[in-house]
Amino acid sequence: MKKLLITVLFILTFTACSMSNTPKSKVEIYMNQFNSITENVKKDLETTVASENLSESNKEIYKKVLERQYKNLKYSIKDEQINGDNATVTVNITVYDFYKSNANAEKYYNEHTDEFTTSNGTTIDIDSYTKYRLEEMLKMSDTVDYEIKIHLNKENDEWVIQNPDRETLEKIHGLYDYENE
Repeated sequence: MKKLLITVLFILTFTACSMSNTPKSKVEIYMNQFNSITENVKKDLETTVASENLSESNKEIYKKVLERQYKNLKYSIKDEQINGDNATVTVNITVYDFYKSNANAEKYYNEHTDEFTTSNGTTIDIDSYTKYRLEEMLKMSDTVDYEIKIHLNKENDEWVIQNPDRETLEKIHGLYDYENE
């Protein structure tokens, strides 16, 4: 009985380990990192925010915007295609529609330019407009659905996600320009 139990546990452990090395499972782990805001995601988020030409207060707002997007990102795996050592996993995602938020902020800016001028009244206060735009993103409740494709390669018998392209990242961030596809 003891040998049988050990054998069954070994088989279950081996099966569980091999099941986590599928393209689909790797993509699930990848997508769950956004929701959990893992250390990897925090590091990328900090790098993204730091690379933007923003004031310190706007960097803090932008960080909140991205964290909110990641925590509330919803996904479902639609398909998995494996071709030798290459795979593509198709994922449906739902994210906040920051593209719409930015378009609305730009429209408001164009109609109310005087609200975004410096005290001398002739120069545009970019920091003020950026703060407005980011706060509108933070308030956005409309969502949009996208289909993204995550590409993987097998390296040393392990499936590895390849860096997503720009379009995929724009979709994950909710900034994809769906009006001009």
